[in-house]
Amino acid sequence: MTATADTDITVRDARVRFREIALDQPFMISGRAITWFTLALVDVVATNRRGEAATGRGASVLSVPWSWPTSRLDVRERDAALRRLTERFAHAALGAEPADPVGTWLRLHGTVADTGAAVEDAPIPRLAALLCLGAVDNALHDAWARAAGRPAHTMYTSDHLAHDLGACVDPTLAGRYPGEFLTAPRRRLPVQHVVGTSDPLRPGDAGGGRSLEEWLRRDGVRHVKIKVAGRDPDADARRIADVHRVASARTADVMLSVDPNEGYPGPAALGAMLDALAATAPDAFQAVAFVEQPWPRDSSPDPAAVREQSRRRPVLMDESLHDPAQLRHVRSDGWSGVVVKAGKGQTPALLTYAFARARGLFVTMQDLTAVDAALAHSARLASVFDLSAPHLEYNSRQYAPTGNRDLAGRLPALVTVDDGVIVLDEPTPGIY
Repeated sequence: MTATADTDITVRDARVRFREIALDQPFMISGRAITWFTLALVDVVATNRRGEAATGRGASVLSVPWSWPTSRLDVRERDAALRRLTERFAHAALGAEPADPVGTWLRLHGTVADTGAAVEDAPIPRLAALLCLGAVDNALHDAWARAAGRPAHTMYTSDHLAHDLGACVDPTLAGRYPGEFLTAPRRRLPVQHVVGTSDPLRPGDAGGGRSLEEWLRRDGVRHVKIKVAGRDPDADARRIADVHRVASARTADVMLSVDPNEGYPGPAALGAMLDALAATAPDAFQAVAFVEQPWPRDSSPDPAAVREQSRRRPVLMDESLHDPAQLRHVRSDGWSGVVVKAGKGQTPALLTYAFARARGLFVTMQDLTAVDAALAHSARLASVFDLSAPHLEYNSRQYAPTGNRDLAGRLPALVTVDDGVIVLDEPTPGIY
């Protein structure tokens, strides 16, 4: 750990812009329909202690239905509040003393409650604020590494960071840094396909867009994430079994995950779904690699009850996770592990991943409907993580393909799925 490094940066300028991305068809999660979202894009100009300057870009999907699902404000008002909060974080990064981006994130994250409350009378949830801060954080990491002339994943060591994992997450990890847990970049990433609660499984089924069967035939994907409604465990089990039948007809080694998006009231309902699935479709039950956030983010179920279900299938914290300080309690609260999301920011992604690896927790990377720079960032981050489930969730090709039109012109292999994988270029300076 070094108090200062010659790669520390000062932000000289910051510019924020937003793109509204319309979905080709609604994406249903737990009864909530996502039809559009805002992509936040932040550019920062920074100079390091050596006098080297660079411009960095960061992106994040400001998904209101996912991060701020209920409020007296309507969706447009909530979206406007998140846009303003992103601008506030960008402004707060300007002109401070030189620092590495992890240190700057720690400083800005410490202001989340105050900054968020000042934007609207209705308090902004911490999870939503993380997405706003994430766009700024990603830009800082990109500028920091570009100024140094190095891929970002090579810099998360004591030579460049003022804070180790002990200072950021858990004192027992003093002297250890995120870079210790990163791998050589993978060039080929398996893609995870998402099946929304109303998506058709076969040609001719009700629901809009291309069917699961047609997607699998076209792209050869072997990893499938199933959104379930979370209202009827038996109906959810039938849906999972149906998806498995379609997917296993295309490939013998299909890996499923299940995402109720907080739909179940507690562990007992998840247990009822797993019971029904194991009894009626044992092959589908065996194909389920993990379950994401089954119950509401603000609930605190009995850890013994959570642990009982985690023994059957890994149960991962997602929407509940909004602060690295929570990580020390993941195992004691009964969870099997955690979900990393690039949109929350490079810093919390690194801290979450490194802690999970250090503690032997299940860790995977999932994402929102990432497009353009957000997709490129997510793919690069996944490429240097040693994940328990190694895929990249890439659902923008299903729901918002036009959002990747510019990216396809620059990096066609990144957006084109062939035999279930996408291909990345060699890393360049920055986070991409």
